[in-house]
Amino acid sequence: MDDLNPFSFDFREPEPCEEVVEPNPAPACGPLISAPGAYPDIEIADYHGREICPAPSISSTGLKRLVPFTELQSKGHSPRHYWEGSPLNPNRKPQEQSDALRIGSAFHDALLLPERWADPRFYHFLPEGFSRAAKVKQADEIAAADTAASLGRCLISVDERSHIEAMVKAMRSHPAANAVLSNGAAETTLAWQDAETGVWLRCRPDWLPKARHIGINVKSTKDASYVGFQKDVTNFRYAMSAALEMDGIAAVYGKAPGNYLHPVVEKPGTNWQPGDYLPVALWELPPADIEMGRALNRRAIRIFADCLSADRWPGYADEPSYCGMSSWAHRIIDKAIEAEGV
Repeated sequence: MDDLNPFSFDFREPEPCEEVVEPNPAPACGPLISAPGAYPDIEIADYHGREICPAPSISSTGLKRLVPFTELQSKGHSPRHYWEGSPLNPNRKPQEQSDALRIGSAFHDALLLPERWADPRFYHFLPEGFSRAAKVKQADEIAAADTAASLGRCLISVDERSHIEAMVKAMRSHPAANAVLSNGAAETTLAWQDAETGVWLRCRPDWLPKARHIGINVKSTKDASYVGFQKDVTNFRYAMSAALEMDGIAAVYGKAPGNYLHPVVEKPGTNWQPGDYLPVALWELPPADIEMGRALNRRAIRIFADCLSADRWPGYADEPSYCGMSSWAHRIIDKAIEAEGV
């Protein structure tokens, strides 16, 4: 085993698999995808902002929002919430991107698509000391920023750029992380039809190694430690994303990856200064978690198919449903009763 590889799989690239012939470039109008396959040139704005398949499709983001079991329900998650933000909804309101998603997307581009990060058609870097309060002194800078924003470009402050580029440097300086993020392709859209329901599914792996021996999803986080990232895996249901990507790779290329890896870098904290250490960790998702994610996806796919068929997207509880104490509270009370012999 390589000294740089204490994990359960080999970071070195295996011999390339037989390549799948990728479809021709997508048409300028209408569905961008006409057949199951790998599509390398679909813009991220199209992927998230419109229906790109010949019939209604869903990704892991949508599957998570559909909430396959009531016990996993939380604020903003139900079929109705999915519908409200879906491209399928003709009355959908414009989607606003949070700062966390904006910075996360920019980090992915800087790391995996550096040519896009450097392209002024996508990013506008604000100057040092930029302030909208300085309406006279910085009139030109403010006008340039407003023009860039009106053209859909992402505005990045000096501090944000410094943080993003530091995270990229940390990831690329880590030998094992850099190895798994080499010799492959970023942001390839995969689309296929579910064998059971017939609905279209899609995913967009962060990085697809040429031989497709592992699944990869890059993450930035406040806490890259075992306990910290375990919370992210649980709260953001990364297992559902991993299972869908592995199934998509199998559907398009004929074979699923053997492992699924999260290269993780810690975000700069409040007192961080350029040159300070940023932890990088390589966390492999356990196979049992992936199988659990696959089971959750299966239930959510059925919900999606049923909602499409009935043209009905229920909310939290459209009919009277039980909602009592949590299972945690039940356990505490049961232990107390047992201890006191009540």
